[in-house]
Amino acid sequence: QFPTSIRCRCCAMKLALACSVLTAPAAGSVSLYVVNKQGNQVRRCPLDSTDACVLVAGRSDASSGTAHDAVNKPEGVAVEADGTVVVADTVNHRILRCPKDNPAGCAPLQSVTGVVGSGMDQLNQPFGIALTRDGEYVIADQRNHRVQICKDTADPCVTLMGTGISGSGATQLNSPYDVAVGPDAAIYISDIMNNRIIKCTGRDSSTCSTDATFSNFFPNFMLLDPGTPGSFYVSGSSGVQKCPGGGGACTPFAGGGNDADNIAGPRGLAFSVDRSQVYIASVTYHRVVACDVAGTAGSNCNYLLGSTDQSDGNTGRDLNGPVGIMLEGGYSCTRPTTPGYVIDPSKEYLSPGVLPMGFRVEDITCADGYEANGTPTATVCSSEGPYTLSGCEPILCTRPTDAAYDFSAATENLVKPTFSVTGVSCSAGHSLDAGTTEPTITACDTAGPYTVAGCVVTTCVRPTLSSVDFSAVDEDLNAPAFKADGLTCASGYTGTPTATVCASHQGAYTVTGCDPIMCTRPSTAGFEFSAAAETSLAMPTFDVTGVTCQPGYAAAEAGVTVTACTAAGEYTVAGCTEFSCTRPTDTTGYDLTGATENLVAHSFEVTGVTCAPLYAAAGEITATVCSEAGEYTLAGCAAIECTRPTDVAGYDFADAAEVLTAPDFAVTGLSCSPGYAGTPAATVCDAAGPYALSGCSIVTCSRPDNAEYDFGAVVETSLTAPDFDVTGVTCADAFSAPTGVTVEPCATDGPYAVAGCVANAAACTRPTTTGYDFSDAAEELTILSFAVTGVKCASSYVGTPAAAACAADQEAYTVTGCEPLVCTRPTAAEFNFNDAAEVSLAVPTFEVTGVSCAEGYSGNPTVQPCQSSGEPYYITGCEETTTTTTTTGTTTASTTPPTPESLVY
Repeated sequence: QFPTSIRCRCCAMKLALACSVLTAPAAGSVSLYVVNKQGNQVRRCPLDSTDACVLVAGRSDASSGTAHDAVNKPEGVAVEADGTVVVADTVNHRILRCPKDNPAGCAPLQSVTGVVGSGMDQLNQPFGIALTRDGEYVIADQRNHRVQICKDTADPCVTLMGTGISGSGATQLNSPYDVAVGPDAAIYISDIMNNRIIKCTGRDSSTCSTDATFSNFFPNFMLLDPGTPGSFYVSGSSGVQKCPGGGGACTPFAGGGNDADNIAGPRGLAFSVDRSQVYIASVTYHRVVACDVAGTAGSNCNYLLGSTDQSDGNTGRDLNGPVGIMLEGGYSCTRPTTPGYVIDPSKEYLSPGVLPMGFRVEDITCADGYEANGTPTATVCSSEGPYTLSGCEPILCTRPTDAAYDFSAATENLVKPTFSVTGVSCSAGHSLDAGTTEPTITACDTAGPYTVAGCVVTTCVRPTLSSVDFSAVDEDLNAPAFKADGLTCASGYTGTPTATVCASHQGAYTVTGCDPIMCTRPSTAGFEFSAAAETSLAMPTFDVTGVTCQPGYAAAEAGVTVTACTAAGEYTVAGCTEFSCTRPTDTTGYDLTGATENLVAHSFEVTGVTCAPLYAAAGEITATVCSEAGEYTLAGCAAIECTRPTDVAGYDFADAAEVLTAPDFAVTGLSCSPGYAGTPAATVCDAAGPYALSGCSIVTCSRPDNAEYDFGAVVETSLTAPDFDVTGVTCADAFSAPTGVTVEPCATDGPYAVAGCVANAAACTRPTTTGYDFSDAAEELTILSFAVTGVKCASSYVGTPAAAACAADQEAYTVTGCEPLVCTRPTAAEFNFNDAAEVSLAVPTFEVTGVSCAEGYSGNPTVQPCQSSGEPYYITGCEETTTTTTTTGTTTASTTPPTPESLVY
């Protein structure tokens, strides 16, 4: 019910409009999109409140323009599934797509340029527009006299119908006004100037045909009726008519006169939410009226929206030349959970009055276990909730009559969707067929008996038994007269055989009474049965493995053999014979002098064995029997291991090598420590522990009797070598010690050594040391006044020479400081050192051979020593090879030989 303020305003104006209460919209927000052609706007007007209409496309000041936020005399409108509003911007020759309630976000369809023309990417005053389920845009391209199908991509549009020239032929149109898409994807075209409605079932003009004709009605906007597939409403110059389609005659629905039903200039059409009313846009009166579907033409319409006094407006809820309209909102049906129906979601349209196709569920079929009682049908819901399904009923089966089956214990649910039958068995004289575990029961496909299978007349087959001899049997294998006479037990079996009929068809009858003859384990000496696997002791299937020889017995080359018994009793084993051991030939470490030996392997025993000298028992001494004829094994005696003594004073182990295992004991390289003398010896231990050392004793010195020395003031604190301490020795008369008197201990028992005293007239001699040049030397050779200057380094030596006095008369003095020059290898690219032998790089003994010319060079290399230490030695003789081409051939030549100044190093 509309608010009181609206109804009172109607009455106060005292207009001829009926101010009755309209059918209230169903639950949910409901709006009507209205194209204000004269106001250059598209607006969304709420129908469930008095709120102002919301601008969807165009400008609030109603100005026209070509920018994306403007439209120019728009006509048609459609709404995509996500709420995007699609507008036929007629005079701008384009299609705009606008986000809901966001006119600033409008953008043109990509496949249309917006430049007037007749190309595949051009339009000339588009009027009506509709959407397909595939997201395509069907456009009435009025001034090009055609209908285009376009996408929102760069792909060009395609023509459904029309040649671009007005006409009334089968493929021609004359100023098409509106288009609509049915739930079956058929496209309807209002061909205004040809006074007809065209229906196209495909995507080219060959599928198009006339669906309705008029006389001077000039049809414009259409509204398809989802409640009656194929029928539609259409507005024209003399009101609105309802057409059944298929060429049937149309009848007046609303209007019909200049002011009938408060309509003048009817244009856009839309259903109310519940499809009880049709909304009609009046372009002349600037309003939308609601007309009852069940009413009488000429008096069935009431005011809905816009002007009440035929005035126009572009704000609030006023309208200005409304043309195309589109309903949004309301309720949708949901799919019911009714069993027995199969629904294709792609053919289910659940909005009863909102989308152009409205409610429709196509191609309903009955589910498995159901059958159709008439045509399966879906009925639209009357409010938010599931729609209703009818026409499918469950199939009902009946029990079959088959003598092979026993139904006495059967439990049956015979309604097919939940069909279940259990407890059926085979009747007497029948049994389950081979490979079948129970009768197979299958529900009926249509009303009638269900199917049972699997029971057959019982027939036996002969069993395959190794225990029975069938050679003389007399058989009848049919169950009622079954017999199997003349059976005997097979070889290896004993007893009286008895045959019993089979329990199932093609099953083997059974034979009992023949038992296998059984063997037993023997007690033969020498054989081991602990690991034996007696898989079968029955004579026919006898299988015994794993019998081995006991310790003290040897297996024959063929191994142990096991043979089944020939009558009830022990099976036979063979292949194990007794053997004896011998004493080991290597008894190192053991003393068998008092040993007692029993060498028969299976009763083997050896006692009284002890460890030999230099060996000790590591636990119990054992003798182990041989595993085959041969030596037994001894264990338990190990060689004694010596260790180095902890007290090694006087002994030097620096070069010692020790073998500490007693039988191989050896200590070599042992010497006496300084201060000790003698011949050191090591003696093996007689039990695990340190070996013994001997031979080194402390050295004791005595005073020497050298005449050159004066011992009158000597202090001999200690004369033993380790802590030797003697001081106070001086030179005797006529002797002097230029560098002092030295005293050293003796190396062996005897006089300690004194040195440093020389006769006052003692003199040195010149040395002959290589590397020194004495040609300019000035020498004072008396030791007490020794002085030598002018000594130089000889040729090929470098350094700073120095001279030191000799220690005794007529000894050569010492020179130091001169070292030979040493060269290094040069890094010249023209020489190859791979085979070079640098025997000596010191200049005095310089020798280098094997140097050759590198690749690309030729000659005979010559090597000379360097002139300064650390410098490369010199090489000459290799020159770069050059190749020149003449009229007579190729010549190889070397460059000019180098001068001495060009030596390479």
